[in-house]
Amino acid sequence: MQSIFTLILAIALSGLDRPADIPSKITELRSKSWYADKTNEWDLFLANNSGDESAWMHYFLAAHYAEAGDERLDQIQLQITEQFPDSFLSHYSNFKRQGWSVSGIEELKRAITIDNSRKISFEDQVIFAELSQSLDRKSYTEKLFESNLIHSSTLNYSYNLLMSVAENGLLIVDGVHLTIPLWILQDVMGVREDISILNLELAADQPEYVDSILKEKGFSASVEELLSGDNGSAVYYALTLPRELIDQKERNLYVVGLASTQSSEQFNHFETLKTNIEDRFLLDYLTVDFNGEPKTATGKVLSTNYIVPLLLLKEFYDELNESGKSAELTSQIQLLAKDTQMQTRVALLLNKKTTPRNFKVVEIETKELEKSLKRIRGNIYASERELTNKDYWFFMEYLRTNGYDDLYNQFIQDISDYDELTKSLMSRYHYTPVNYKELDSKGKKQDLLRYPAIDFKHEAAKAYCEWLTVQYNSQSKRKYKKVRFRLPTSDEWTMAALGYKDFQSWTLEENVVSAKAKEGKAPLEKFSLAEHSIDYPWGISAWDLKNSITNRFDCYLANVKVVEEITCKGGIKGDGWSFTSPATNYFANGMGLYDVIGNVAEMIDQPGIAMGGSWNDSPENCTITSSSTYEGSDIKVGMRLFMEVVEQ
Repeated sequence: MQSIFTLILAIALSGLDRPADIPSKITELRSKSWYADKTNEWDLFLANNSGDESAWMHYFLAAHYAEAGDERLDQIQLQITEQFPDSFLSHYSNFKRQGWSVSGIEELKRAITIDNSRKISFEDQVIFAELSQSLDRKSYTEKLFESNLIHSSTLNYSYNLLMSVAENGLLIVDGVHLTIPLWILQDVMGVREDISILNLELAADQPEYVDSILKEKGFSASVEELLSGDNGSAVYYALTLPRELIDQKERNLYVVGLASTQSSEQFNHFETLKTNIEDRFLLDYLTVDFNGEPKTATGKVLSTNYIVPLLLLKEFYDELNESGKSAELTSQIQLLAKDTQMQTRVALLLNKKTTPRNFKVVEIETKELEKSLKRIRGNIYASERELTNKDYWFFMEYLRTNGYDDLYNQFIQDISDYDELTKSLMSRYHYTPVNYKELDSKGKKQDLLRYPAIDFKHEAAKAYCEWLTVQYNSQSKRKYKKVRFRLPTSDEWTMAALGYKDFQSWTLEENVVSAKAKEGKAPLEKFSLAEHSIDYPWGISAWDLKNSITNRFDCYLANVKVVEEITCKGGIKGDGWSFTSPATNYFANGMGLYDVIGNVAEMIDQPGIAMGGSWNDSPENCTITSSSTYEGSDIKVGMRLFMEVVEQ
């Protein structure tokens, strides 16, 4: 019976169709489950075709790409060696198992000595040439390019990835299939030869090679430090990098195309993103298939990586109220997401915000607004003062009288949860139609309008920025052609609060400042902020006071929570205020910004996070790096406008 069963099985197996070949990842990208299925199919096929060397090659590649596990891969490699000893396949599969270690490279050398015409090894020959000082990489990239293994979509994607990187940048990528098309563009087509490319696949086995690349770019950091630390504007991270590799720095990364960076120009990242996508990228291939490529072509699979930068650019245009460009991007995003696992999630993101609000244009005090904005760096400006009642109350009255009832009801300040005593105190500091009408009184104007606005939601702050962007860009008499008002990032806020005009990096600790050791005529000295902590902006003009909330007369330099019974030598009780103080009440920092410390904590772009501390926070919680959390609205929290100049 057993012999009959074996005969029936053999006949059945002999009738199996030959499974699909396993292309290199440089040609096509498939799911891990697809590779796993093909591994099993080739395993069955080889049961009756064990002498088929090509079948063994595809079996091994399928298992390798499926990440079938060391035990199974070692078993397949051993079977290949026994079946085809000292062959191209036995040495090549052994190389794949050992990687780019010394012994692995020796196995590759033996394989290509036996046969260097196998296309499956062309990409590995390029890497070998790159690592070898005696070989010319260009001759190998040309050989691979002429083999037609790489689809044009992959080269287009790689071109746009290179165009995402600033001049002389370092681009970190993962995977040979992502690295080699970049080298082909550089070697064969002369595209962006200024960029150095660091392949993480080589980092573990080739530390000396990796160190040489980093040294060439002037980095003393290790690869691990580049992935986790703050490294400035020269380093770019391909969007294909596994998230877990860069999760320590993700908050500080800014998408500028098909790569992200911690650029020293990070706050121009929307403008950089716009320039890259609209002026530098080649995007026709995304909508027109000139070559009949399969959907699994590597470049086509990678095209979903465009969704993130396009979504960010769409949001940018939404805030500028440019509905036409926003609609174009929406169509492109939907096309990219079609028939992918991202389609539902992308649809939710696109529907999260409706079309840009069509705010009615009214006259605003443009000159006063422009005068209040102080340059931080490049095209980034910040308001000299916290948003005042004058600003927010005008916005609320605009919403009420122009039919924006949904926004008005959502953003009106709510004091209903306070006790009666607090309500009585708070009522005069909050917008109501009655309070607004009473502003004709000069005394009321002085008393109310100069105080910072409080108790409004993060959503209201964003809407205010959106509204002001529309209003400013529509005024006939304005200094800048197009701007965008917004909330700052935490790093933006910190460097603006520091107030040092000549800062070198948006990361506080990466800066060296020139400051007077003591107030007065003392000479300037240089201090590294990596070695010295600084809590307060007045430390730039008097370094010995950098961590003191009071001056030499024991008078408080900000509105913070202190014991009111204390009287300084200037005769002021406490800090002079039991609640908020009018904006611009204390001295401005070196950039001309008032009240960056205390008074009200200031919202940033992350909902629920405010910086700088408030009137109700102790001095140690009111520093240029202090952050606090809030829910909904809070009497301790306000905001400061930041502005990007989009077009001069």
